[in-house]
Amino acid sequence: MLAPNQQRFLIIADGQFGPLTSKTANSCIRYFPDRIVAVFDRTEAGKTVQHVLGFGGAIPVVGDFARGLALGPTAVLIGIAPIGGQLPAEWRGWLKTALERGLEIWSGLHSFIADDPELGSLARAQGVRILDVRKPLAAVPRRWSPT
Repeated sequence: MLAPNQQRFLIIADGQFGPLTSKTANSCIRYFPDRIVAVFDRTEAGKTVQHVLGFGGAIPVVGDFARGLALGPTAVLIGIAPIGGQLPAEWRGWLKTALERGLEIWSGLHSFIADDPELGSLARAQGVRILDVRKPLAAVPRRWSPT
């Protein structure tokens, strides 16, 4: 398992990638652009992050999840807050594919992906971490230490 500062991310921001609609994605791009391989958003596909946000350089925006995976991420980061903070049904397939390929999932959704019966079970079977950042620390098992 890679330490957090070694991860390379494919960001999911499908349908909402923009200056005012993808705060998590935007912050990650602003503060560690060298660790972002692509942003997945079918509405802005074919552009660069710089073109969409006005910063971020040549990071590609891809309209196909498989194309984003082909760029070599080690983790998928959910970069938007869908309506209600819940996991959209369509995303399940994308996350399942990522887990099957051994990628970590980093999520700030209000629903905890690790608690999802199918996705959580798959992550455990693959030995892959799902990081639900809103989960209280006491409920999150420590698997790595920065020291």
